[in-house]
Amino acid sequence: MFASACTPAAFRRVGEAVADTPVQPDVLGPFNSDAPIDTAQAWSERRAPLLREAFQERVYGRMPAAYAPRILERKPLEIRALGDAAIAEQWTIAVTDDPDPLKFNLVLVTPPNTVAAPLIIAEVFCGNRAATPGRPAAVAEPLTPVMYPCRHGWTDPIAEAVLGRYINGAPILDVIGRGYALAYFYPGDVVADDAELAPAALARLTPPDTPEDQRTGAIAVWAWLFSRAIDAVQADPRIDAARIAVWGHSRHGKAAIVAGAFDERIAAIIAHQSGRGGASLANSEEGETLEQITSEYPHWFAPAFAHLPAAGYPIDQHALLGLIAPRPVLLGNGDHDAWSDPHSAFRAAQAASRVYALFGDRGMTQSAMRTESVEDDLSFFLRPGRHGVTTEDWRLFLQFLDAHLKPDEI
Repeated sequence: MFASACTPAAFRRVGEAVADTPVQPDVLGPFNSDAPIDTAQAWSERRAPLLREAFQERVYGRMPAAYAPRILERKPLEIRALGDAAIAEQWTIAVTDDPDPLKFNLVLVTPPNTVAAPLIIAEVFCGNRAATPGRPAAVAEPLTPVMYPCRHGWTDPIAEAVLGRYINGAPILDVIGRGYALAYFYPGDVVADDAELAPAALARLTPPDTPEDQRTGAIAVWAWLFSRAIDAVQADPRIDAARIAVWGHSRHGKAAIVAGAFDERIAAIIAHQSGRGGASLANSEEGETLEQITSEYPHWFAPAFAHLPAAGYPIDQHALLGLIAPRPVLLGNGDHDAWSDPHSAFRAAQAASRVYALFGDRGMTQSAMRTESVEDDLSFFLRPGRHGVTTEDWRLFLQFLDAHLKPDEI
């Protein structure tokens, strides 16, 4: 998070111009032996399964097997900063059946009423304690090592000055005040965001007999954990299981998109500055390159992703966005975050809009990167500033959610 956000390339200002060359391959054209697609039924029944298979083979590796998580513990949390405005709990959730299972801690914050609330599930960078106002000791520490700036509260003002007011966690009171519940967890509890520590956990979650070049990457696991969180909380009467959104920034924005593409229970997706391997096209000459991302973060993807051909990409990210159709997705970006390649994310969204049209949905109506329309089911914004999470970002996130998952009046 901190290293890539502070490279010189990350500070270059993104212009408005976007190439008008059609994004390839054609998302509705022939794919392998599958004929062109012209109906929503053909997309859902024929093309979508082929694309999910291809993304596992070539980009993210095999998704872990379906698993019904076990709730090991639930306990109330006293968070002084929230006062009586919310009810908070900490859940410990196991995702394997081993004697020493892989598990993660999740903080669930709900409004103090009996109305089933729409839920935002967020993945955080520095652990649940850092994401909770005041860093209360009752909130569990991360289960794997985190970056040094994440470990101490005195670094929070520095991180926020560089990466935005809400880089560590969401504005909980604002979210609750709008009628949403919020769940957040650190996916590194299960697979550490570390090239040396990650492989052991990834090996436990990679399906048997997986070819080496398709072995499970961390992005796939982090996406899978969104689904396991849904499994755990969806029966809670305080949660409206039909209105669950997932939220992620940067690498977790990649995971949010993958989760939405593979789990149709997710009602809305917010992927902020997701970059290469997220919403931004692999076949792009701007921003972070495939070589850079797969060399710096080899544990994120299947090994095959590092060897995509230099030309004639067999699959690209507009198809991943198309797998979310017709559900709403918001792609956030910053105009001084050239490293994340907002230009190609915008082009990918434009190309994916053709899939939304199959479902009778208008998809993306924006013709310019700076004219956001959060009412669209496929929406993009480009705000001033760098890589990070700001007050302005959360204003737009909540506007988008209000447009698509509006809470009941309370």
